[in-house]
Amino acid sequence: MARAVYAAQEKLPAVRDEIERCIGRHALTVVIEEDQQTLATVKVEGLVAFIATLLKGERVISQGRGIAVLSQTNRFIGRTIGCALNNAVSDAAIRATRVLDQLRDKSEVEIAEATRDSGSGPATERQREYIRQLVRVNGDEAEREDWESRLGELTKAEASSAIETFKR
Repeated sequence: MARAVYAAQEKLPAVRDEIERCIGRHALTVVIEEDQQTLATVKVEGLVAFIATLLKGERVISQGRGIAVLSQTNRFIGRTIGCALNNAVSDAAIRATRVLDQLRDKSEVEIAEATRDSGSGPATERQREYIRQLVRVNGDEAEREDWESRLGELTKAEASSAIETFKR
């Protein structure tokens, strides 16, 4: 059975409306800083590290990190530093892709409602199965039985909290 495929070039209203929403000028700002945290953590001679923060207005969209090492085999200072800088900016852009989809033409009210409603429903099967796996690995027999009896009643928010607790 063949499925209908939407051609972006056709004048289908739903497709064209979505394309029109994407077109335009988007003001993003990239703030570049030396990544002191990485430099303090990774003790490598000649390490160059940057952190790029991508902003839309005053709102942080994402952060990306880039590093490179100056050495005898890698003598080109400008290229090495430029590589670390480009990696940080690229990483920030890649990490921002889903966030920008969420921010596109949505009011603050819509975003707040979407966030608030996400934890109110029952836990998904995927969440319940993941909790089962975590309890099997990290819990004793009594804890397993306790969680098994409560899994059907968990909300999404409670399941997320339980997962975070077990990960620690």
